[in-house]
Amino acid sequence: MNWIHRIGVFGLGLFALTSVWKTAPGHIGIALCLPAIALALWQRRDQPWDTANALAAAVALWLSARYALQTWGGLAEPGLLTPKDVFIDWLFVPVFALLAILPCDDPVRRLRRLWMLAILGFTLGVISFLWQRGLAVLWSGERLGFHLNRALGVGLYAGAFAVALIATTRQWWSVNGSLRWPARIAGIALIALNLEVLLTAQNRSTYLALAIVTAGAVAIAVWRTLRDRHARPGQRRLALGLIGALIAGFVLAGNLDAVQQRIAAERATIATVLDEGLDAAPAASVTVRLRLWRYVLQRLPDAPLIGHGFGDVKDIIDRDVRPHAALLEGERYDHVHNSYLQTLWGQGLIGTALWAALALVLIRDAVRAARTDRQRRALLPAMWAVLAFTAVWAMFDYRLSHPDMRFFSILLLLSLRLLGQCNPKEHRR
Repeated sequence: MNWIHRIGVFGLGLFALTSVWKTAPGHIGIALCLPAIALALWQRRDQPWDTANALAAAVALWLSARYALQTWGGLAEPGLLTPKDVFIDWLFVPVFALLAILPCDDPVRRLRRLWMLAILGFTLGVISFLWQRGLAVLWSGERLGFHLNRALGVGLYAGAFAVALIATTRQWWSVNGSLRWPARIAGIALIALNLEVLLTAQNRSTYLALAIVTAGAVAIAVWRTLRDRHARPGQRRLALGLIGALIAGFVLAGNLDAVQQRIAAERATIATVLDEGLDAAPAASVTVRLRLWRYVLQRLPDAPLIGHGFGDVKDIIDRDVRPHAALLEGERYDHVHNSYLQTLWGQGLIGTALWAALALVLIRDAVRAARTDRQRRALLPAMWAVLAFTAVWAMFDYRLSHPDMRFFSILLLLSLRLLGQCNPKEHRR
């Protein structure tokens, strides 16, 4: 490993550590990776691109072409704000493909280290917030938002880390040697902390995502047990299940009032929508989202292939939706609160198809690699849990304009890429 490579590995670690904590150093970390990436690209110049790299390049080219059509061709919805900034936000995400090019003897080990650093950084962020505000803030009913003084995103990261730790329990619980009990204590403590943060963030999208992932995990476990007539839960698995249930029950008991208040706030509104229709319902979180989604679907036929362009949609929502539908007063709607519809509205069927193809290829490669590698196969439950949790959450909130969400997207895609990469020694065979 030469000094350029060492700097690149350090930069990648700095990016992971600060990705959802303090993102300014994360930009420096990516910059430190660039010389090593350039050297790796030169050394691999004769190797053909695989499908994932080709699709990542296609996405970047499409984003650039769509922005050119918007800037010089005038093919965009009038009223979009800050189109350049939004374009850069989207173009930043395919950087994951470059970060995956950094030479690595063991992609699975790098994947584990990146997530350990990300969890560490997030934990330090939570601890610093609690140090300033006091531990009692977790049960005060105040929405937790240590990053950029806002709650958006905090529940997403806490949930993703919690389900990842739960899905990899066997690995950190079975650590050998003197680190056995420190690893077990740290794992249990981190799960409890992240679940507490998830609930304290009071984001209903996060509650829904956690409920769906939990229900899915239970359904899969029951289905597998029913298929295997001889299956019997071992003492260790039963003990871990009891520990998990106790932790979940303890955390939920301390936040039951907050959860009930957040859910009950929309109950009457949903009843009105079902009984009298969307137009008759008052302005609330759920009805605002439904009205924004309806507007996107109504306007999609105006530019189905290339979309309406990049940009902040505040002026468009104020112009086309607010005069005809009840929206919350004083609230700025700069996106449509649905990552999938936002992509479809802005980049059309072409852009949406490219992003979907890239995600599917990354998942396909990870699953294929896991078939012949026990370590990768052990990480598949965590991969599915985190992806499902994020996918549900993205149906209601996901803003690439926030650097921590942009970095979290890079971390997710980079993780999929590393999980699907073969070891260099296997590749040479």
